[in-house]
Amino acid sequence: MADVFGKQLDWVDRKLGIVEDALNAIAGLMIFGLMFLGVIQIILRAVFRSPIYGYIDIVEVSMVGFTLMSISYVQRVGGHVRMELFVTKLRGRLHWIAEFLSTVLTGAIVAILIPSSYAHFSRAYKFGDSTIDIQLLTWPAKLVVPVALSILLVRIIIQMFGYMRLAYRPDLPPVGVPLIKTVEEQAEEEIELAEEVRSTQ
Repeated sequence: MADVFGKQLDWVDRKLGIVEDALNAIAGLMIFGLMFLGVIQIILRAVFRSPIYGYIDIVEVSMVGFTLMSISYVQRVGGHVRMELFVTKLRGRLHWIAEFLSTVLTGAIVAILIPSSYAHFSRAYKFGDSTIDIQLLTWPAKLVVPVALSILLVRIIIQMFGYMRLAYRPDLPPVGVPLIKTVEEQAEEEIELAEEVRSTQ
């Protein structure tokens, strides 16, 4: 029996992954830029006694970007903090059902947060909310929140369908869901990586 649904889910997963990878790269560049700006700030303050005006405002606004733009990517690879004491002990269909239920709960929470975060953006845009020192507009940063959460919700829905598919047919290869590794598997990979690094030196 052809796994048509699995192929369709894999296609959607890969297309969303392109968006997530791009946002993750932008977030990484923002972190690098903020670190570079921080070095300049320290030099200007310590050497020339002339710090960057509005540095705190810039940091406050940019933090929203690199903290939320990668959130869907982290969900995709399973890099978020998880309570695995119970779930990892389950096997087969029960494991996928437990993952599905936890994902449904996560999706419900994110769905509740999206309208309220959009309302915050809307108020900031309407009233021209800005930072204290350099009057930097805050609505672009606040817009990142509902957009990032919406992308995260799409990722969660994909994972819900992925877990539902595996709960129905546990023998199928996982598609659209993160494969969480055990502590032993992670330790083995780190040992292998360390050995490869030693062999190249």
